[in-house]
Amino acid sequence: MFWSKDDIVERLSKIPRTLEDISIEVFEGVPSSNDSLYRASLSIENCTDSTYICRNLQTNVSIEQVSIEKELTYPYMDGSLSNEFAIHASQYQFMLPYEILGLGIRKEYKIFQPDELKTKFPIAHEQLTENKFKSGAEKQELDSADCYRLESESFLQYINTPKIIITENYNLQASYDSLGKYVFADGVGVVLGDPTLYHYVTAVLNSTISKAFPEIWSREQGQNRSKLCPKMLKRFPIVFPKSQTTENLVSTISRYLIYLNRQKHAAKVYSIPGYQRLIDFYKRISDLLILDTYMTNDLDPQLLEILEENITSSDEELEYSDDINLLIGLQAIKENILGSPDFRNCRFSNEFTNILATLKNSGVW
Repeated sequence: MFWSKDDIVERLSKIPRTLEDISIEVFEGVPSSNDSLYRASLSIENCTDSTYICRNLQTNVSIEQVSIEKELTYPYMDGSLSNEFAIHASQYQFMLPYEILGLGIRKEYKIFQPDELKTKFPIAHEQLTENKFKSGAEKQELDSADCYRLESESFLQYINTPKIIITENYNLQASYDSLGKYVFADGVGVVLGDPTLYHYVTAVLNSTISKAFPEIWSREQGQNRSKLCPKMLKRFPIVFPKSQTTENLVSTISRYLIYLNRQKHAAKVYSIPGYQRLIDFYKRISDLLILDTYMTNDLDPQLLEILEENITSSDEELEYSDDINLLIGLQAIKENILGSPDFRNCRFSNEFTNILATLKNSGVW
């Protein structure tokens, strides 16, 4: 059978299970219109203290920097940067004048009232006061929390809850926030019902398959692709491998890619020769496994055996390590796979190579 791009899109659109089916919540981040009031800059690179940029609301020019209490600041994710697998380190923090309550998946929250804020967090109170009235109005005390309440507070339920954050930088880009501390704008957060699935789903959302998703959405909606939103992401088709071995391989490679992309962002600190080629190798293996899961389910068992023998997982959070020896270890795994005597004998079915060729010719692969 010849697989056209239309055939592939139609096949994917008929997958019954969606991201919504396996999620507790799919939600938007903080409104980006709040940036000028709440976004704080790290004045010194790698500094853990936040300094608030006081802007003139008419000229948008920074005029002062002061320290803000750490208890109210959270790391900020800039959706304009590449965030594939790993969150790109940002020079910003986000001030939330709220108390986050509880340890469950869905949190309670309450805004600090002006008097309470002034007593516990005087610097934050002063900066909110300055920003509220520096547009020319006479400066006065904040009379209620409504003066600095966020336009939308729903995302606060999932602060400190592990989640996948999806942004758009030409294509969908998903990163796993294992602690759930990041505040993000212009993106969508996904809290899964089963926490063991985060690495696999992150890999799927970053895969070649995901590049066909906008076409599915556009055809079903009868319009050109719209801005990334929860309604769109809820529709994303989800398939899990029939073999637990395959799912474990994809999840482990996802962890490798989180680690490698984190180190890529820190490449000015240290790197290794052929660094990007190492990322591309693991991304290609992950894509092959996911493509087979979604479309063919007939990958050469010999290839799976080679991958299973070499791609091993660890109970430790290797993906968040800064140990350069892990880079060397991942390079060795790649060489062992390519150097396996049976690797070059592995074969793909005609159907698989047909689909792969169609994706390449369509500019998807």
